[in-house]
Amino acid sequence: MRRLKLIPGLVVLVGVLAAELAISAGRMSQTFDEAAHVFAGCRYWKNFDFGINPEHPPLVKLLAAMPLLRLDLRMPPVPPGYFKAVEFIGGRQFLYANDANRVLLRARLAAALLTLALAITVFFAARSMFGMGPAFLALILIVFEPNLVAHGSLVTTDMGVTLGIFLAVCAFYVFVKQPSVPWLIATGAAAGMAVTTKHSGILLLPILLLLGLVELQLDRRARRKDPSQPKNARKLATVAASLLAIAAMAVVLLWSSYGFRFAARPAGLSMNPPLALFTGGVDTVGWRFLRGVARWKLLPESYLYGWADILHVGGIPAYLLDKYYPHSPWFWFPAIFIIKSTLGFLALCLLLLFSPLVRDRERLRELIFLTIPPAVYFGAAMWSGLSLGVRHVLPVYPFLCVLVAAGAWSLFRRRRVLAVVVAVLLAAHVASSLHTFPDDIAYANELWGGSANSYRLVADSNVDWGQGLKAMREYLDQRGIGDCWFAYFAANVADSSYYGIPCKPLPNSFAIANRIPVSPIPATVGGPVFLSASEVSGTFWGGDAYNPYVEFRGKRPAALIAHSILLFDGPLELPDAAAKPHELAAVQLADARRLDQAMAEAEAALALAPNSAGPHMVRALVLARMQRQAEAAEEYQKALSLEAAANRGR
Repeated sequence: MRRLKLIPGLVVLVGVLAAELAISAGRMSQTFDEAAHVFAGCRYWKNFDFGINPEHPPLVKLLAAMPLLRLDLRMPPVPPGYFKAVEFIGGRQFLYANDANRVLLRARLAAALLTLALAITVFFAARSMFGMGPAFLALILIVFEPNLVAHGSLVTTDMGVTLGIFLAVCAFYVFVKQPSVPWLIATGAAAGMAVTTKHSGILLLPILLLLGLVELQLDRRARRKDPSQPKNARKLATVAASLLAIAAMAVVLLWSSYGFRFAARPAGLSMNPPLALFTGGVDTVGWRFLRGVARWKLLPESYLYGWADILHVGGIPAYLLDKYYPHSPWFWFPAIFIIKSTLGFLALCLLLLFSPLVRDRERLRELIFLTIPPAVYFGAAMWSGLSLGVRHVLPVYPFLCVLVAAGAWSLFRRRRVLAVVVAVLLAAHVASSLHTFPDDIAYANELWGGSANSYRLVADSNVDWGQGLKAMREYLDQRGIGDCWFAYFAANVADSSYYGIPCKPLPNSFAIANRIPVSPIPATVGGPVFLSASEVSGTFWGGDAYNPYVEFRGKRPAALIAHSILLFDGPLELPDAAAKPHELAAVQLADARRLDQAMAEAEAALALAPNSAGPHMVRALVLARMQRQAEAAEEYQKALSLEAAANRGR
């Protein structure tokens, strides 16, 4: 009977989460990576072609594509070229050759099942470890965690690896308490889920190793109290054998997700570039190991492309608290966590330090199983040097939610005043999350000015991942706007015209960085001007000196749409933006050795934006190609001076 009493509360909370995910799935336009992932999933099922989007293992993409298999979808041929360009070009063609809204909604609802499964797993894990009260507190924290809601229905790998890691650790927790073959198999299956979802799932293996070593230490302490316990050598053998079995099961499941085939693409199709070329040229331990694994075909080729891609990335630029960083600062992920977690949740994390739970020796195993995994994962994220979105550390949240809930419950039961504090903080967590919903991608807590200030704090998938086109369409319709300009962050992977956006395009950073042709624009544009928050932040422009929209970071927009698109009334002077198409043309012409035409384009850019570093840098490049080295050096120094002045100005 007691179990039956928990069902209504569990159903209600999981139902609330399901409603949040469904509303978010229908509200958002295509985000940056989704078309590539959905296209890849369909190619996996229909063509057994794992050469599309090999940067990520296939599990979530296969799941998301399942509801699409019975639809009569038009599948465009895979375009030729570099594999990372192919997936985005093919993904865009596939999505918008069909009913994009219908395709995305079905795929997203399938992906959302992972988030619902995570919530249910958190509830039962917390109940098993600490009881009913902490279980419901943990579930409330999960249901109203804005970052989980934001990414919980997107066709990406983040929720899949979050669920896989949490499931594996929880299954291993039960296994070490009561070793049995079923729980060993459950741990191996969950580990397989983690590694077949995202490459960072491999972190589960050192996590389980550390937990196994700690378990041996706990066993040694137990034998001191009770000498009748089995000898440590027997326990060591059991733990070692179980870890090897879990790793073996994970590898087998990884191979199974690729159909037990080494080649990334089916017969007759090849990867561009070949793996040997993609992994060649660098002689470090990591690269040598990767080439050895490929030579002996120990892991699927597509999976190895993903690891090579990670090694190629290195440090990437970052935008944090109104400042551009050319490389990720060490404090990137701690800062992102503090900005994008609710104040109620952060306060509950601090309260945990004063909870009797942290001093409860009887709960030492539970504390260890809930602290080591997020510590390892978060530490690895900080060490990676990759300034990515909070979505890349989502696996820390379920562990913290269970731990925080248990600590809060121990305080809740201790004194009435503490119960009131816990209740207020929990209510603050819920209220803050609901205040931003359904635009949770842009969530920032009130300490930093709330979600309306996110564009001044962070960029990319932390605020603007291309998701705001539907909200922008509503805004345009309500005000009858048909003549406008738009610098759209995801313009080259999402089709804004599909969503009814009539605005003329402004240069965007993705196009310029990838040398995609951009239409010329006048130096002065009229009508409303819409700017994606990620364009204003300038993360992908290469610094403030090269960002044509940097001046708008300090201006108050006339409107902020979905917390991710800024509106400024025209007419506006945009000489730096007008220079970008000429800069790009100059570079492309110089590469083609059409140097006179390249110089003409460089001069046109310089005439438009003489005080911008970009035109001077491009002119220096053209002069160098003309063998006019002294003039090139002088022009290059001008660019560096303007770059330094821009950095001092920020």
